[in-house]
Amino acid sequence: MTIYNVYIFDREGQCLYYDEWFRTKQSGLAPIQEYKLVFGMMLSMKSFVDRLATNDSNQTVNYYKTSAYKMTFLESATSIKIMLNTDPNATGIRDLLHKIYQTWTETANSAAKLELFASNPPNENFLKNRVRDIVMKHPAYV
Repeated sequence: MTIYNVYIFDREGQCLYYDEWFRTKQSGLAPIQEYKLVFGMMLSMKSFVDRLATNDSNQTVNYYKTSAYKMTFLESATSIKIMLNTDPNATGIRDLLHKIYQTWTETANSAAKLELFASNPPNENFLKNRVRDIVMKHPAYV
């Protein structure tokens, strides 16, 4: 099992954060094009589920799985969307997404406070280091 990459998007689809670990095949696209495709696929899947819903309850897409990878989704109440590509057999990924989101919100709140009360901007690598630490400690990271 392994973890390939992570995307964090805002509500408009702007990629706020991207990182990768064991990605062996590149898409051949410019990063911004890849981000648009990934975000668009997630929106399309949500729309597809909504239109085919068998009842009025709020149904969500949790993951998209192929024989080669699984893309797991998490959307927050603030419309932050996190997507993590892993091996199809990786387990505990929902919990990992929640930890990444918690780290995201803590870092964003800390950065906002630092910008208000200090003249120095926050370290841009701080979030990346925290996310990498969380991912690399996860059992699916091999």
